[in-house]
Amino acid sequence: MRDKKLFRYLLLTFAITYVFWGFDILLSRLGYYEHPGYNIGILFYILAASSPGITMFILLQKEPDKKGIRYFLKTFFRFHHPLAELSLMLAFLTIRFAVPFLFGDGKVIGNWWQVALFVPIMLFFGGFEEIGWRGYLQDELESRFGSIVATLINCGIWAVWHLPLCLIKGTYQYSESYLWFIVSLTASAFALAAIHKVGGSVLPCILFHAVGNAIVSYGISGNEGTGMIVSSAVQIICAIGVFVFCDRTKKKVNK
Repeated sequence: MRDKKLFRYLLLTFAITYVFWGFDILLSRLGYYEHPGYNIGILFYILAASSPGITMFILLQKEPDKKGIRYFLKTFFRFHHPLAELSLMLAFLTIRFAVPFLFGDGKVIGNWWQVALFVPIMLFFGGFEEIGWRGYLQDELESRFGSIVATLINCGIWAVWHLPLCLIKGTYQYSESYLWFIVSLTASAFALAAIHKVGGSVLPCILFHAVGNAIVSYGISGNEGTGMIVSSAVQIICAIGVFVFCDRTKKKVNK
């Protein structure tokens, strides 16, 4: 049953994403859409980007005790341990964006009011992904492989899921190196897994993703280089430390 649900999740998520980003690729090739162009292409983009969350809602409707929007909101849009989860979220955001400046690889490209303004918008351009990736897939993989291997597998799937963006004009993946994107993606996968592991909440992961995307788009630009590598390495090391701490704490509680 678990394998069947996992297969359904991956199949439906990729199907929704690739269909709608496929439409954007076609529009982009025909010269009708360049991200973030404000036409029908942006709606296709949002549907594709939100597909992990859309898929989870659809799959939950098959379970009688988990149906409805109230259960969905109660499950994925609340904190379990607010202080710990928000503190860790802010710590990882600080590492991600402050470390590159130490190596001269960071550059301010906008204003903080723009970042604050666009955080709610970025919920639809990345934030709601976390409902599926961390809210379901991370837990499912961790129960089988442990935190580190589960995060690497999740990251690999995540990287493949993003591939259509390489063909849509205006996206970071279209104009920049996909290898550097994977470096950043890996660091984010570990940071998000650690934030989720502390309390089991998805909301801080949604916020981390939305805030991070808003900062990248309207606040700080990080050049590809030593600063990004060090920042990514520190995030991964810190995340592994959180995994170890949480696992040891859980064992002590269960004794």
